[in-house]
Order: sequence, then C-alpha cells, then structure tokens
Amino acid sequence: MTTHVLRPVPPTRSYLVAAILATIGAAMVLSSGLGKNLWLLVFGSLVLADGLVLVLMTTISSHRARVAVDLDESGYVIHSRGGDVHGTWDQVTRVTRSADGTQLVFHQGEERRLVLIGRDVTSLESDVARYLDKNRGYGGALEQ
Repeated sequence: MTTHVLRPVPPTRSYLVAAILATIGAAMVLSSGLGKNLWLLVFGSLVLADGLVLVLMTTISSHRARVAVDLDESGYVIHSRGGDVHGTWDQVTRVTRSADGTQLVFHQGEERRLVLIGRDVTSLESDVARYLDKNRGYGGALEQ
C-alpha cells in the first residue's frame, strides 16, 4: 500500500490581496498621526485587521484542504475533511492529468468523475498507473 498527501496549490492571489490590505491599513494608521485623525486611525485599523484576518483564514483553509490518498491492489481510499471516498480499480475506466499537473481525474464510466487537486500529482499518477496495470494484467508484480 502506498500513501500520497496532496497539498493545495498556494493561494497566491489571496496572499497578495492580504498584503495589499495590510500595507494600506498600516499606511493609513501611520498617516493618521497615531490618533490625531480619529477617523483615519479607525478606518486604517479596520483595513489592517482585514488584511491580517485574510492571511490567517487563507493559511487555515489551505492547511485543511490537504487530502491523503491510499492506494493498494484492490483500489483506493481518499481521506479528506469531508469524509472518505472508496473505489476499486475495476470501476476506473480512465485516468487523466491536467496540463499544469495540478489535477488528476479518475473516470468511472461516461458520467462519473473523481477529481483530485493538488501540487504535482505526477508521483500519484505513476503509482495509479502501476496499480491499474497490475489490475488489468498488463504488467508484472508491483515493485515494493
């Protein structure tokens, strides 16, 4: 059995927006004369706090979006915060990877799809190919 942990693609746009908000908020707080202009101080503090909260929430959601994939001779189990998804290799008709290498799609018939999203799914893809080959009788014994 092999296990892969898929981490999400870094949310760079969210971090960029948070950095911009924090910078603008800090500039507003400093330009208020540290309390001489109360409205600018309050509004700048709110903008700064929004930027910091956005950084925190983005980091937490990115950490929670991790997915563990267990592969064995009979099938796969995907562990996520939403629960476990089980499947057998007999159900999988095709596996495709996106051009940017961040998505791996298990096709199960014509209509059912299971999409795994994460950074660099190529190592997972190669293990899936080995297990599918073994299930279909195309290759020799699995390398351990």
